[in-house]
Amino acid sequence: MTQDPNSPENLSREALNAYQLGAYDDAVRGFQAAKREFLDRGDEINAAEAANNLSVVLLKMDQSHEALDAVKGTPEIFRRADINQREAMALGNLAAALEATGEVKQAEECYIQALTCLEECDDQETRSYILQALSRLQLRGGKPFDALTSIQGALDSQSRRSWRDRILRKLFDLPARLLGRGS
Repeated sequence: MTQDPNSPENLSREALNAYQLGAYDDAVRGFQAAKREFLDRGDEINAAEAANNLSVVLLKMDQSHEALDAVKGTPEIFRRADINQREAMALGNLAAALEATGEVKQAEECYIQALTCLEECDDQETRSYILQALSRLQLRGGKPFDALTSIQGALDSQSRRSWRDRILRKLFDLPARLLGRGS
């Protein structure tokens, strides 16, 4: 049995390959087509996943408003389906798009919502990624102590720390202890 080259699964797979090869225009077309096909099939969850992937590609292409349009509404789809890990990723993608469009306060709120979703699942890698993004946002927003707390959380989330991460953790512990926030 041969696989349909126009199936949404195949379109998504090809779009992901195009993205990994840096062929962003092809990736955009592929994820858009996959989303349409999933929706035609009534598969709202996989359509939302394709929309999230599309958003990531559009951000890579510096098309922040298009990325925001692509990802809007997807966290709610995953929330209704009770898929916490995907909801957290969608909130992270939404936050990244909001940040890129200058909506910094909303971006920070979305990152924090994503972390709340991750409390119910054991995905330390995603937690670390979101905490790092939140820390960068807080640092750029003039909140160095909040950024320090977030990056400490990111380091704590890593199951295996590199030598560099262990040194950073020790360095971050010092000012936290001095400020009475020690771990």
